[in-house]
Amino acid sequence: MWRKNKLRSNDNFKFLIAGAGRGGTSLLAGLLDYHSELEVGFELYSVAYLMGEQLPYQGPELFHQRATAFISACKRHANNHPDVLWGNKITTEQIFGLEDHNLANPESRIDVLDMFFNVYLKNISIIFILRDGRTCIKSKVERTGQPIETARERWQFSVKCYKFFQTGHANNISVRFEDVLLDPKTTLTNICDFLKIPYQENMLNGTRNEKMLREYQSSKLDISKTKSMDLPDACIAKIKDDLSYCGYS
Repeated sequence: MWRKNKLRSNDNFKFLIAGAGRGGTSLLAGLLDYHSELEVGFELYSVAYLMGEQLPYQGPELFHQRATAFISACKRHANNHPDVLWGNKITTEQIFGLEDHNLANPESRIDVLDMFFNVYLKNISIIFILRDGRTCIKSKVERTGQPIETARERWQFSVKCYKFFQTGHANNISVRFEDVLLDPKTTLTNICDFLKIPYQENMLNGTRNEKMLREYQSSKLDISKTKSMDLPDACIAKIKDDLSYCGYS
């Protein structure tokens, strides 16, 4: 096992990896976690706090309570790793949990993405990963058994997040799942440059990272996962514009 040995400041919660469930967040987190200057948490505190599993409160302070609890927990965890840059990976489904505030408090609606990322996480760098909606939706349905309409809505919320990072947030980098598989060195180098650390070849061994679920672990990058999958015409019609916006023909 390598040593992670560069001294950092006490406040070393530095970045978040975000993207749709079944969109490549685990793979990207696994690769970055193999860098000697990085430590990545895998969805730590996001279900408990962002989705409210441990915070059932529904009053006007719902958003503040959940966002603050999540960030405070991340900072405490990061301080257990003072010699590296610490980050967490979350899914856009978990971010969507913060929309509970608007459902429960229609009289005090807030822009969840702007408030969460530009106010509460204003000093945190964001690494966003996007995946072809056809493949991501199909994967959601096959893995979780959720209805295709639910999977579609969840992927389209991830596109809403992507658009926000493109137009309304300054401290982020967006990458494609397909590029992580097909051109990993360039993609990871760009992320390292963004985080102001040197690229390390060892990151490519992160496909076997034991922090990932066992079924996600592999000996190498599997480029077969870049293949676009078919969806019903009615579903394609609903996501056509978002596919185009994201550069997927």
